[in-house]
Amino acid sequence: MVYGRKVALYPRWSALPTAERNIRVRRGNSKINNEQSSQTSRSIGALVVLCLTFFLVAMDNTIINVALPTFSRTLGASTSSLQWITDAYTTAFAGLIVVGGHLADRRGRRPTLQAALVTFALGSLLAANASTTATIIAGRAVMGIGAALAVPASLSMLVDVFQTPRSRATAIAGWTASAGVGVAVGPLVGGALLSRFWWGSIFWFNAGVAIASLVISLPLLPKSKPSDEKHFDLLGVVLSVVALTSLVGAIIEAPTWGWTSVRFIVLALVAMGAFIATWIHAQRDPHGVIHWSLLLNPRFSFPSIAMGATYFGIFGYLFLVTQYLQGFLGQSPFSAGVHFLPAAIAVVISSGITRVLEEKVSTRVITVIGLLVLAAALVEAMRLQVDSGYTNALITLILGGTGMGLVLTTGTDTVMATLGQNETGTGAAINVATMEIGGALGVAVFGTIFNSRYHAGITNHLASALPHHLLVVTSSSFGGGVTVGRAAPHGVLAVVLSSFVAGFQKAAISGIIVTVATAILVALALKAKSKEEMTVEQDTIDLTKSIQPFASEGATNSEASDESENGDRK
Repeated sequence: MVYGRKVALYPRWSALPTAERNIRVRRGNSKINNEQSSQTSRSIGALVVLCLTFFLVAMDNTIINVALPTFSRTLGASTSSLQWITDAYTTAFAGLIVVGGHLADRRGRRPTLQAALVTFALGSLLAANASTTATIIAGRAVMGIGAALAVPASLSMLVDVFQTPRSRATAIAGWTASAGVGVAVGPLVGGALLSRFWWGSIFWFNAGVAIASLVISLPLLPKSKPSDEKHFDLLGVVLSVVALTSLVGAIIEAPTWGWTSVRFIVLALVAMGAFIATWIHAQRDPHGVIHWSLLLNPRFSFPSIAMGATYFGIFGYLFLVTQYLQGFLGQSPFSAGVHFLPAAIAVVISSGITRVLEEKVSTRVITVIGLLVLAAALVEAMRLQVDSGYTNALITLILGGTGMGLVLTTGTDTVMATLGQNETGTGAAINVATMEIGGALGVAVFGTIFNSRYHAGITNHLASALPHHLLVVTSSSFGGGVTVGRAAPHGVLAVVLSSFVAGFQKAAISGIIVTVATAILVALALKAKSKEEMTVEQDTIDLTKSIQPFASEGATNSEASDESENGDRK
């Protein structure tokens, strides 16, 4: 109080001394920077959880392969049981993934992802404590259900967290790389565990990763707002499950049943009928489980096709090269896993390179380049000879991993950019389902062509050299052929190895045809962004960046003004 008159302890902003104003500006900027740093840390933490989830799902496609001989030896698993230990996961994953996307959109991405991790852990624990192959198959199926819920939820949540085109593309590059690393290191992890522990350790490892992901997701994943559309399309869910499960099951069993067998044809017709019924139902319910309109968008459908073709070539090749490393070169499961690492490194590097290329050229060009690099990898695979050693596989794995990283990173970013807020889960599910179908089809086609050529080579050259029962064992599988060949005269093993190489070369041709044809299709059908569109998009990003400092300054001045007003009131 001065001469009976109340005065403000702090005058208005314009009347403050320069030093005081500078102090308040620095204080405001510091607060804003701390908030931005905290937000960045939470985003990075969320990305770690999402990548770890996709890594786990992808790794489980390959980690089980090295344990199959152990199941056969310790549990007496038949060939059919071994096949279903592998295929139960793939069938459940591909068959229910659209349901997972629908749940993520309708019930929220965060709770769907966390429920998926719980389901995956429970399936792993069930398999780890199994005493029969039937229980292991059941556990693998439960794990497949968890994977079907996890992948679309994680990808759609990634888009929620990273909303600008540049940050989303970077995050998708990391997410894609985690899958490539998971596929490549699966045999390595499985081999390392089996060399020290019993077969159940593989499933305990899966459960541990799932539980760890769940725990760190609680503070790091932001709450996601579910779609405004609450209707759950139960009929569409049932039809889509029947359609996808029948399709994947028919593809998986085709090499065993035969592509012209009655069982294959019936199951394929069931899948076709269910897809038609799903489409008819979608005309009546536009908010159903499958948004068929997405498939009419070329920027969604053609990148998805490209990724399906990539999985066709990669998984088909991995199916055969695993037998090559362990059966042909005699490597242990762990050693074979180590020799897969160049593919994982190539995926990580090429995913990072994609981010740089996207700023220079269109996504169409990158996708085509990736497919052609993958085709080059399969051309190199065709050059395999009996005396090639690991060199041929090394070159193929590096080229294949590079092509995979380019196509999956660019394709996923392009697909997710076309989706609306309420359909990211469903769109991600359709995209991943296309990839899984492509992978299953690749294994089936590569396997069928290889088996046909291998069987012909054995029967043509060894029919008179081996007793009938040994001829059957030798011609039915490459592993059986190696076992018989090592115990028989030297010429038998030479025929087995040369027949393997011939079958390998023939199978690689199918991958070359599919990847090159897809590259041509994408080049002709997928419209690239014009330079004007790319300039506008970049200008928008730059404008957003340029606005941020002014927004921060405005917030600072506003804060300072509020403080001065508080001072006046005092």
